[in-house]
Amino acid sequence: TRLKVLAIARSMRYQPNPQAVSLVTRRPPNAVGLVIPYNSHVFESFYFTEIIRGAVDATNTGGMNITLFVPRKDAPRDEFHDTLISTGHVSGALLIGTRLDDPSIPAFQEMRLPFVVVNSNFDLPGVSCVDCDNIIGACDAVRHLIRLGHRRIAFISGPDTSSNARDRSVGYRRALDEAGIPFDPEIVRDGAFEETGGREAMRSLLALPELPTAVFASNDVMAIGALRAIKKEGLTVPDDIAVVGFDDIPMAQHLEPALTTVHQPIYLVGRRAAETLLAQIHESRSEEITAATHLLLRTRLVIRESCGARRAEVNS
Repeated sequence: TRLKVLAIARSMRYQPNPQAVSLVTRRPPNAVGLVIPYNSHVFESFYFTEIIRGAVDATNTGGMNITLFVPRKDAPRDEFHDTLISTGHVSGALLIGTRLDDPSIPAFQEMRLPFVVVNSNFDLPGVSCVDCDNIIGACDAVRHLIRLGHRRIAFISGPDTSSNARDRSVGYRRALDEAGIPFDPEIVRDGAFEETGGREAMRSLLALPELPTAVFASNDVMAIGALRAIKKEGLTVPDDIAVVGFDDIPMAQHLEPALTTVHQPIYLVGRRAAETLLAQIHESRSEEITAATHLLLRTRLVIRESCGARRAEVNS
């Protein structure tokens, strides 16, 4: 009889409801959700693919699968979260690319589903985050330019909705303050974390009566745009203007000149976030009460040609 039932089910292409199976077997879903905003550049970016690779490796090691969730661009938030819960496919979620004003955070808290915010630094009670220390990373970059003798250091920032952009701005201003250099909003531009944004921001800075002698871009993509704008104006890097980026994407070392930048352990961010989530899932199943994890990984300044430090060393 059992074989006949299975044969009929196969012929009808019947698929069991995973939530119902979990209730009957008392086994929770053996997967975590990877929630990514609807944004095509996420899938084109080395930055995000490395985070995802780290998360996948950690979940595989932990014996769990990953289910990708990409909400429709026009999908209401409550509809998406209801869908995530009702499918019963996941025991927890990793949230990538979460904005500071994103309603996902309170929604996930209400769902009582374990979750970890990846690559964002949220100072919220009960919210676990894994990110790099963007404040220290930015501070190191600007301190380096100051040590090279620069005082008029422009800043190309990211969008206000990004915690990464916010923290790198804090690091920029902290380094200036330490050196007794007044903050000058005239030499700050928003490049939206995009190459075209970096290029337009740099063009605007080059139109100022007094040019900056150095530029710190809040990510490498904007730094590349800045380099191209500087070259188009017939200026040279680093002789006329020094440039420093943030991220250390693979292209950075192959640019002309090679880009000085802040290296982030991006793969490790994804891996540590997934490991944190797996620990939370285990604790929730054992009904243990655990405090939220707030983990910031260390960055490292990578000195190449675009800042002028290597040329200064040769000349000395």
